[in-house]
Amino acid sequence: MKQTNIFEKIKQSNTLPQLPQVMLRLIKACNSGKTSIDELAEIISTDPSLTSRLLQIIGSPYINLPKAVNSIKNAVVYLGVDTIRNMAISTSAMRFFNVSKIVPEFDIGRFWYHSYKCGVIAKKIALENNFSDPDEFFLAGLLHDIGRLVLLQNFPDDYKTVLQTTPNEKQILAAEMEMFGADTPQVSAWLFRQWNLNPLIADAVLFINEPIEQIKSALFHVKVVFISNILAGRTAVLEKIPDIICLTDIPRTGLEQIAVEAEQEVFDMAKSLGINSDYVQDNDCEESLTCEIKDLSLFFGTLRNLLQARDVDSVLDVAQNGFKIIFNVPRMFYFFLDEKKNMLTGGCSSNDKANKIIKSIALPISNTSSLVVKCLKENTVQNSLKQTPYQKLAISDTQLIRLLEAKGMYCIPICSSKTTSGIMVLGVDAATAKTLDDNSGLVRLFSQQTGVCIQSIRFYNDYAVNIHEKKMQAYSTLTDKVIHEINNPIAIIKNYIQTLGLKLPDKHPVQKDLCVINEEMIRVAGLLDKLGSFSSPKIDGFEPVDINQLCLGILEILKKSILLPKQIEADILVDPEMPRVKTDRNGLKQVFINLIKNAAEAMNTGGKITVTTRFLSDSAKIMIDEKKRIPGSVEIVISDDGPGIDETIKETLFEPYTTTKTGTANAGLGLAIVHSIVKELNGKITCKTKPGKGTFFIIILPVISSKMKQG
Repeated sequence: MKQTNIFEKIKQSNTLPQLPQVMLRLIKACNSGKTSIDELAEIISTDPSLTSRLLQIIGSPYINLPKAVNSIKNAVVYLGVDTIRNMAISTSAMRFFNVSKIVPEFDIGRFWYHSYKCGVIAKKIALENNFSDPDEFFLAGLLHDIGRLVLLQNFPDDYKTVLQTTPNEKQILAAEMEMFGADTPQVSAWLFRQWNLNPLIADAVLFINEPIEQIKSALFHVKVVFISNILAGRTAVLEKIPDIICLTDIPRTGLEQIAVEAEQEVFDMAKSLGINSDYVQDNDCEESLTCEIKDLSLFFGTLRNLLQARDVDSVLDVAQNGFKIIFNVPRMFYFFLDEKKNMLTGGCSSNDKANKIIKSIALPISNTSSLVVKCLKENTVQNSLKQTPYQKLAISDTQLIRLLEAKGMYCIPICSSKTTSGIMVLGVDAATAKTLDDNSGLVRLFSQQTGVCIQSIRFYNDYAVNIHEKKMQAYSTLTDKVIHEINNPIAIIKNYIQTLGLKLPDKHPVQKDLCVINEEMIRVAGLLDKLGSFSSPKIDGFEPVDINQLCLGILEILKKSILLPKQIEADILVDPEMPRVKTDRNGLKQVFINLIKNAAEAMNTGGKITVTTRFLSDSAKIMIDEKKRIPGSVEIVISDDGPGIDETIKETLFEPYTTTKTGTANAGLGLAIVHSIVKELNGKITCKTKPGKGTFFIIILPVISSKMKQG
């Protein structure tokens, strides 16, 4: 068969691999922070397969878009750059390795192992030499033998003859030349040129089996791929280094290290994917290769996104997106352990149509029949599809499967530091569950990384809260000591003033001076009392309080005395579903008055103050299996459109003696007192502000609470 004929036949076939530069361009564009959405859409539109995959995902009923997406640009905007990157890797790379099983004599396991190792070594050498675009060298090493797959797919019967009559690589190449008029390197290089890749990379693949004397005079592209192919060999790799050391500036020890690292990296990868590292024929190799692409996609896309997430919700969104793109899992819920309440609380993506329902669900830890609870306690994967007919599912499990709209659910523990903090609950069918089982190592590693990211974020947040609480406690302790130490001499001085006044005649001139001194001592005692209200706020008994009425009453009083004189408009937006809150009425009243007065004092040119109340329905939980309801929390927001608070002050806003005001008797204590009272009410207060954009004080209170025990 003449060479020209072989290439014409390959061209006319339907099995020619598609353009890999689309993958390269798209991945590079996604990694660049300067690429616009229009540019990404343009790249995707050049590849019909990639476009089809994108539209397939965006058209899924589980995405639940508010309106139809009718353009690639809109799809890119919705899915985001990270999802596009993952999709590009998985879709394009799986296309390269979609090897037919029509020639069982061909050892695809050995082929993959050698190719992947060659790519890893080529990239390491490129990085060691600081060559530009090391990914290009990886692609050359990874696909240097792809010509063999092209020949195998297009001429399977002829290639069976080649494999049956030739025992080694050199004889296979000779048999290919005799049978097809072209060998694997020639077909691979031709294919690289069809793809319009760097011509130097195509040459490197073409000359990969030339004598070393000819390679010495070649460009570094040829040398790198040649060295990589040698070091990716099956036997006596290190013994061959002296023969190739003349082709590189990397010392022998450096090449030995690269070879050892690459061998271990590929071995670990093959082991995690269940590929036989001894090159034994693996009938499921194509599936393993698909898993390899999934692995790459997870670790170079999703895993990096996990590390970049800044809050727990972002981590979970990345995790869900990863499972959707890589394992084709359409939906995922998650449950986190609430140790104080001894239950698991639910959640899911804000885009999921079951979002409100799932956030209202809680599972008691005491329910050992629940697979979700069992997953938590045993720290093992639980699959509802593996339950026997005699094992009846818990009510909560059955309801979760219905909400997932799946045949079953697959529970994965979210672990970190040997502790299980939560559970991922995936909607699966039998095929998806098997895929997850087959990739158990990868799934476990991914869930652990999710757990580590969540633990890190929570640790940072808890640490910040803990530091703030300790600072406030230190301020409180110091204030109590100061009050105690000053009150003693004040009491003595007042006694002496009274005694001295009794000893002197009523009309003695000094009596007036004694009165002045006594009044000033009373004023000092009053200042100390204000300090005491910060360190030990006075909280009376807890009782059911109508928050809406309380806010309305306070706002009416302050309108006349403070707001109207300063031309400040007041508005209130109340939630009619607001339940009565068990709390301290007077303490809460002081909080509202302080916050509204603070806002008014900051608005010298008028403006608007708004009070908003809201019942946080997501915070209320239904214990499914116990048919019990747990009350949630309420939110009160006091906002203004004033000048805002400077960022430098915001960091210490609730600490005593932090203020933007001057000349007031208790400057800097108002917000510290507010914080102390809210804490005593078992609530939380936060502040959101932007200079020139106004300020929001957000108070969260439990519906049912009681006075905190004093330690």
